[in-house]
Amino acid sequence: MQLDACLPDLRGAIGNCVEAGKPVQLTLMAFPFKVPNPGKVGFRRLPDLAELASLVRLHQLNLRAKSIYSPGLQIHIIHDGSYIAGIFGVTLNEVRSYESYFARLVQSLETPGFIYLHDFEVLQTNCVQNACQAEAQFEAAALSWWRESRHTAEWKDSFSKTLGMMDLRGFPRQQVSELLDQSASGALAPEYRDLERAVHIAMIRYFARDAMLHERDPRPLFFPDAVHATTRCRPRRLAIWMVNRGQSLLPWHGIGVVSRKGKWGVALARDVTANPAYQPILLDGEDTPFFYQQRL
Repeated sequence: MQLDACLPDLRGAIGNCVEAGKPVQLTLMAFPFKVPNPGKVGFRRLPDLAELASLVRLHQLNLRAKSIYSPGLQIHIIHDGSYIAGIFGVTLNEVRSYESYFARLVQSLETPGFIYLHDFEVLQTNCVQNACQAEAQFEAAALSWWRESRHTAEWKDSFSKTLGMMDLRGFPRQQVSELLDQSASGALAPEYRDLERAVHIAMIRYFARDAMLHERDPRPLFFPDAVHATTRCRPRRLAIWMVNRGQSLLPWHGIGVVSRKGKWGVALARDVTANPAYQPILLDGEDTPFFYQQRL
């Protein structure tokens, strides 16, 4: 995080809100869609208990802030699903269905004026001129990175994370687990050559989109007094745990689980769905589990 370097900015943002007597603002780029990977999320395409658990955690953070500063927090969640969905084979319709369901979860918290939802692409259109030309420049830089960094630890990590975001719904669950394990080496077995090539293309496209997102970030324009938080460690950014402290698995990369002691969490589907110690729990009118309950 480089706390010493970013502390003045954090204090400045918090100070501006406090001086105005308004809630301390945080922005969070998150909740794009359930990744289309059955080894991670099963076959559910809508938010589940994992997303609800993260919202409850944000609610708890707000209560703690209110115990110190009565206006509390104001969190602006920025959905980036429409911005990156095409890279991984997710349709825009699926993104919108996810966002609509997520909005209903937010409303269920009954905390008005606390969480606001935004679409990243809507914000970005006000900041990026000639978006296609800009993206072409970032993709050229991404291609250079892909070539020059190949087989480094950073490159292998990117390969593995990208595969984890790809649409693998057409593969059997066990096969997906094997692919996830293989991807840590930065390559797949020869019989998956076409899939490996698709991962390479997605790596380049995502690297470019992510670079453009941070180079031409619209948040300072729309939220000048906000602390810009992240869901993973980045230099000079405040990173927050999304579900439980110490657990880095993101809600949209996993499924909601409830332990024997009643604690909410998030886990990989491949570790739970075939495990007889867990029982799937469905909500009325839905055909995929909302969470998995660990049996007593």
